[in-house]
Amino acid sequence: MKTRIATAGVLALLALAVPACTDLTEVPQSAITPENFYRNADEALGGLASVYAQLRSTNDEYYNISEISTDEMIVPTRGQDWYDNGKWLDIHRQTFTANSPAGLDNINSAWTSLFTGVARANVVLNGIEATSFTGKASMVAEARVLRALYYYMLMDAFGGVPIVTDPAIAQRPQNTRAEVFAFIETELKESRPDLPATWAANMNGRVTQGAVDAILASLYLNAEVFTGTVTAAGLTKGTQHWQDAVTAANAVINSGHYALSTDANSGCTPAGCGWRKSFTADNNTSPEVIFAVKYVAVTDIGLNFLMRALHYNQYSGSEAPWNGFSTLADTYNAFDPADQRTQIFLAGPQINLATGQPAFDRQGNPLVFDPNIPDVTAATEGQGVRIDKWPVDPAHVARNNGNDYAWFRLGEMYLIRAEANNELGNTALAIADINLIRSRVFSPAKPTTALTQAQVRTAILNERLFEMTAEGKRRMDLIRFGQFTSGTWYAKTTNTPFRILFPIPQTQIETNPLLVQNPGY
Repeated sequence: MKTRIATAGVLALLALAVPACTDLTEVPQSAITPENFYRNADEALGGLASVYAQLRSTNDEYYNISEISTDEMIVPTRGQDWYDNGKWLDIHRQTFTANSPAGLDNINSAWTSLFTGVARANVVLNGIEATSFTGKASMVAEARVLRALYYYMLMDAFGGVPIVTDPAIAQRPQNTRAEVFAFIETELKESRPDLPATWAANMNGRVTQGAVDAILASLYLNAEVFTGTVTAAGLTKGTQHWQDAVTAANAVINSGHYALSTDANSGCTPAGCGWRKSFTADNNTSPEVIFAVKYVAVTDIGLNFLMRALHYNQYSGSEAPWNGFSTLADTYNAFDPADQRTQIFLAGPQINLATGQPAFDRQGNPLVFDPNIPDVTAATEGQGVRIDKWPVDPAHVARNNGNDYAWFRLGEMYLIRAEANNELGNTALAIADINLIRSRVFSPAKPTTALTQAQVRTAILNERLFEMTAEGKRRMDLIRFGQFTSGTWYAKTTNTPFRILFPIPQTQIETNPLLVQNPGY
């Protein structure tokens, strides 16, 4: 287990090197001038650590709006808890606007935190531009890739945004979404040659060539959306990059540096737990993780996903969980009961996950999670299945667990390759990749029965749900498959296909009048 910072490799550097990084709501101002630019590799790496540390903010509001706006996650109002001016149901019901509760809060916070990542990268790149030291080329490449990743998320959420490559604080004109796509692609491809294929164990978490290939594979998978045009009437698709997606996914799969986590290579027990190595507290050693946000069981820099979901009485430590985030009954029921991936769900009678003892509700009754939430505006404390994909870290400190969060892992690369191949007409190859994923979570293996291209397309969307629940990709998937704004999980009152983009927060438009609101808002 990652019980000490000293054993967490570069995690200590990425998480702790810059004091301001422990406060993910703070927007740091650059104090770098020509007189105090980074003078050597150690100082430059300390600056780069701030760019990595900002990745933890991607698991806050960008993650929340990406998940809660879909059928994977909901935050019901429970008495006096979780109403929060209606912002959580605003996201889930897709009623958000530039001035709605979510628009002024969660969506604005996502914009701010992602651009903070861009700003930090720009400060580092500017600060080392005139400096010479060993390893500079790879650090420049890392900063550019991280900046591209922040832009990838901005493009996904908001479409066209200003492309900023210098640290000056100024109003910026808005680029088109297609221009942002091209910028991201260029940054990734130009940076890749200066990155290593792997890092030493004590540098775990730094950007590699595999990370670049994984981001490119996802970029190309969504290219028709990202290069398309969104109007009030919805999406007109842009250029497809299916073969590019296959090529990028193959670069990861065939690199020899990654492997699907299984019982044989994970070292976990009992049988059937191997696939979960990518989520446990020691997942920094998972052979499947390509690029992850680093966490450690230290105050304010641990993963808090469990706190968002668990009942108040299901944990031990100085802080009780928050009893909020749940999944929907339809999503829970979509899983085959024989699928080992159902281990991520907590349903029925419950225990305290830290002690193993029976858990009780606040009235002293046995705690039972009911999959059904008849009224999301007045849910009981036990309604809603909870997601326990990143299990409790035995060394947790209060709400802080040391599980890393993988934005990209090998399992997704196989599904990207399957989807792209299917769209290219290579249906047999797609089925083979789907079955490869399914073979490690069913015993005996349970192959897909899909045969036609249309059936395989449906099977892939389903498999991405089963394989990647709560991994922040569901919104992109539903948009790509044309199902995001036509879902049945929220109370639709009007047809709003333009909501495949979030509104640019009114706060940002007031700050920068050069911004133009997204269509439909």
